[in-house]
Amino acid sequence: MTTTVSNKRPWDDPNLAHVSGFRTGTDNLAYEISADKIRGKIPESLHGIFLRNGPARNELAGIPFGHWFDGDGCVHTFRIENGKVDYRCSFVKTPKYVDETAAQQVKYRSFGHNAPGGFFKNLHMPANAANTSIVYHGNKLLTLFEGGLPWELDLDTLDTMGPHNFDGALKSMDTFSAHGKLHPRTGDYFNYGMAMGIKPKINLFKISPEGKMTRRSTVAIERMAFCHDNAMTENYLIFMVMPVNFTSPLNVLLARDTIDKNMAFHPEEGMKVYVVSLNDFSLVRTFEVEPFMFAHSSNCWERDGELFIDVIEMSEKDGEEGTLFSRNLFSQPRPSTGQLTRYRFDMKTGASKKEILPSAIPSEFPQWDLRKTGSESRYTYTAGVCENETPGFYNALQRVDYQTGETKVYDCGPGRYTSEPIFVPRTPDADEADGYILAVVYDAVTELSELIILDAVSMADEIAVVPLKNHVPHGFHCGYIPL
Repeated sequence: MTTTVSNKRPWDDPNLAHVSGFRTGTDNLAYEISADKIRGKIPESLHGIFLRNGPARNELAGIPFGHWFDGDGCVHTFRIENGKVDYRCSFVKTPKYVDETAAQQVKYRSFGHNAPGGFFKNLHMPANAANTSIVYHGNKLLTLFEGGLPWELDLDTLDTMGPHNFDGALKSMDTFSAHGKLHPRTGDYFNYGMAMGIKPKINLFKISPEGKMTRRSTVAIERMAFCHDNAMTENYLIFMVMPVNFTSPLNVLLARDTIDKNMAFHPEEGMKVYVVSLNDFSLVRTFEVEPFMFAHSSNCWERDGELFIDVIEMSEKDGEEGTLFSRNLFSQPRPSTGQLTRYRFDMKTGASKKEILPSAIPSEFPQWDLRKTGSESRYTYTAGVCENETPGFYNALQRVDYQTGETKVYDCGPGRYTSEPIFVPRTPDADEADGYILAVVYDAVTELSELIILDAVSMADEIAVVPLKNHVPHGFHCGYIPL
């Protein structure tokens, strides 16, 4: 593996070497990285746009926001064509970003901090930071956030077009999850949003390949809870609604507490799994499981009357000590990680079973060959933490082979950090194992970032490394558009 050769070590505490990667990113950059500047060579078959979204401003006027989730979203695109890369980035110009930039102070409530002014200034839920995920569907580039509408950007210029409501099908108070699912065989995109009220429910949305909302419905749930991700098989959506919710909703409403401070894991409340028909959004079956915490699921499929769903299961310690709900992630020695775990649900008998899956490192941000979404897949790719000299943040990538149990880990190297990987098949009809892993790596020595392209089979060979002139702040989710 190629790393920057330097005697400089920018960390006294190896658990905090990553912190410089949280500093504010630069707005409105656009430049080309020519083939002669790239280490290695971009494969001739690789033509597409790698997408990245995440918080890129985590402070104002030198005062840190309360939580990583509060940072203003910035979209990065890497257009890969003809052996070179055109890079571009831009902050999403939400009201939160625009108003707080002009004032140079917090004006909106967020997940980890309240707005100045008490109760009347904090009547709403967190401001939409458009910072979590990204999807290109129906010829529209949408940034996604847990607590509001998607925001649309121009794919070529990254100019902010504004909130997108699917011709009025989404209402102003609707939420649209960061983790919709694209059905690879129909081209439909399914998303959902939690709806608060006397009777809590999940709003369900079906978007056609042309980007039109063709169905909207709801499924009632037992209690309001944090539900960041879901899963999809050929015929079902699956919602594993974990008991993560407010300890005292009144204190949140009255702005006595910040949202993150009041949110906790309550296993005594139990945990239900809701199975919903893709065809008409009817509730088909519910299951009960031993309560656990998770942020992200991997692939999910059906076989012989059973549903198989893979998740990254956290320990209760994550909920208690605050790696997920931390008020100051920047000083935490470890980010959120967990164990790859499989749940099996028998649709006939109602029985469920839990299996621990192979994994060499504590992991997060699971990905797979998205052509296999909803059908059985052999491989999962994750970001994670390995025990190198600087294990305080995501510093490795992993491939897990469920057929053989083999795990392969790519160690980014000391002082080098990554995030969610994306698998890109070598050709549209290539085998599930045959392709590339794309990910962004931040180097704490140079304080710059790179796009790396790995061989997905070996997880060791750097096919190409694309150096940037700037850093990409630590972020969340990615995407890829074939050209």
